[in-house]
Amino acid sequence: MDGKSLEEITREEVEHALQDALGELDEVNEMRLAVLGQTGVHIGMVALKQYENRFARDQKRCEERISQIRARLTAWIEDPA
Repeated sequence: MDGKSLEEITREEVEHALQDALGELDEVNEMRLAVLGQTGVHIGMVALKQYENRFARDQKRCEERISQIRARLTAWIEDPA
């Protein structure tokens, strides 16, 4: 979106941004599963906590972005002008 806010871009661009954000959230969840779901790999407690914190932070960021984008799309539906 080249640094533009959601209010400055077209509906098509917002819909594309939503798909990108949903894809990024999927990637975070896949990475979490790949790293933390390993049963045969020893991960130290400190590293485990760091991974958990990173994944939680990334997930929260993605979910907040998705919420903002959905709110913008809802505003268009309610007031298409």
